[in-house]
Amino acid sequence: MEFALRFWYGNAKTSKSLFAPPSISGQMVSRLTYSGLQTYSGELHGRVASWNGWYVKGYVGGGDIKGGHPQDEDFPPIDLGFNISNDFSSTNSDQHSGTLVYASGDLGYDVVRGGSYRVGLFAGYHYFNEQVKAFGCTQTAANPFICRPSISTSVGGITQDNQWQSVRLGVDGSVVIGNHFAFSAEAVWLPYAILNGVDDHLLRTDLGGGIKEDGTGHGYQFEALLSYKVTPFSSVGLGGRYWHMESNGNTHFEVVGGLPQPVNWKSDIFGVFLQGSIQFGLYPDGDFGPPRGNF
Repeated sequence: MEFALRFWYGNAKTSKSLFAPPSISGQMVSRLTYSGLQTYSGELHGRVASWNGWYVKGYVGGGDIKGGHPQDEDFPPIDLGFNISNDFSSTNSDQHSGTLVYASGDLGYDVVRGGSYRVGLFAGYHYFNEQVKAFGCTQTAANPFICRPSISTSVGGITQDNQWQSVRLGVDGSVVIGNHFAFSAEAVWLPYAILNGVDDHLLRTDLGGGIKEDGTGHGYQFEALLSYKVTPFSSVGLGGRYWHMESNGNTHFEVVGGLPQPVNWKSDIFGVFLQGSIQFGLYPDGDFGPPRGNF
């Protein structure tokens, strides 16, 4: 058994592209991009392995999303009646007070195992909730009406709350290096991901509050960790992580008398984490072999 506490610092980007209904034109009418998001989260990680090769592992974490530069673009000539001008619009805002919550659980089996190394295959579930906010609004294009004059960054403009749920299929492995170091890594395919989100343009009274969005898609995740054994039962480590998820679905404007519009979402987050862990069990020294003696 191994249990670890982690601090993860990341950089994230999430964006959506909104299209006119296929019955009208199907062309892109709007794009909203939250870039430069800085994430800070704490995490609890655990792994329990049996001598016969089976193991379970997972993590749960959460934290804040600070900084970032939301950009909201609207493209002519189709405005579906929502804009008062067909001139191209591009507005910039500030992002702060965002949050992220995530969790994962996997069941796996070591298909290759030696005295100081192992390779396993696993399947599991991943949950990721990301909430970002845009404050203020400054027009940087030719549109003469939207955000003219500029709106103060003390005024909330948009909140976006996205919930991703995904199936995980992956391969992971570990190897002990010398007397003190160990390296572990995993690569994960998300063959099926479900997105449920709410977009609330707080200054758009014509939309009547949050508009629901949904979609299905896929993604992938990578993680690696180099750890140093401080004692036979404890270690510290430095790791890196990258997640990507994307989906195709609809924004449901029919609740305000419009038509559902196709929307594509993409979310990326990468960064580094520090880990402190403690191990329990028969072989805390990193021996991945079968039990020996009378156990």
